[in-house]
Amino acid sequence: MKIGVVSDSHDNLKGLKWAFRRMREMGIDKVLHLGDIISPFVPLRIRDMYDGDLWAITGNNDGDLVRLEANFKKVGFHIFTEEQAFITLGDRNIVLMHEPRLLDELASSGEFDLVLYGHTHERNVKRVRDALIINPGELYGYISGKVSFAVIDLDSLEVDFHEAEVSEVERIAL
Repeated sequence: MKIGVVSDSHDNLKGLKWAFRRMREMGIDKVLHLGDIISPFVPLRIRDMYDGDLWAITGNNDGDLVRLEANFKKVGFHIFTEEQAFITLGDRNIVLMHEPRLLDELASSGEFDLVLYGHTHERNVKRVRDALIINPGELYGYISGKVSFAVIDLDSLEVDFHEAEVSEVERIAL
């Protein structure tokens, strides 16, 4: 099973549309969002472009958590408002977080296969013992000038990054 991992979309609907279109073309029907979704309307727009499952954790810039959480539930997505969330997909134990805290400690605990985080807007993959620590980069494109997401094969734990220049997705101007 392959899953998609996105982060730091910051209301960039064009970046979200690019990523979810690409993942849909790859047959991915499970996506994890690692925070900084921002506005409560975003899950409604994601549901318009994507009919799979979505798990998300809130980030430090997410506002109006009450409405954001309500809209996630309204469209059948899952959202966690804690600092870390723990889920199992397939037979893989996964930690979701926005800010990178205790990454190496969680990975070296032997309890998790994947430790996923966002916040830095920088792509990263690192192995600690048998676990992978992954940041998929950003879907906003403000820091790096690129939008990116990760695809993880849960059977082999292989990671592929997909990216595009911001001009290709026309980041919403501030």
